[in-house]
Amino acid sequence: TKKKGTGLGLAIVKQNTELYGGEIRVESELGVGTEFILTFPTRVLSRDN
Repeated sequence: TKKKGTGLGLAIVKQNTELYGGEIRVESELGVGTEFILTFPTRVLSRDN
């Protein structure tokens, strides 16, 4: 079922994900569904910060 919208959602998510150094992966299985996986780099903060 297709819902109405502007179609900007995923484009905005992609832009912001890349801005923060992350990446988007898509996994899809026919008849089961589609999964969007977002990963972001982490950083370790010292106690001095």
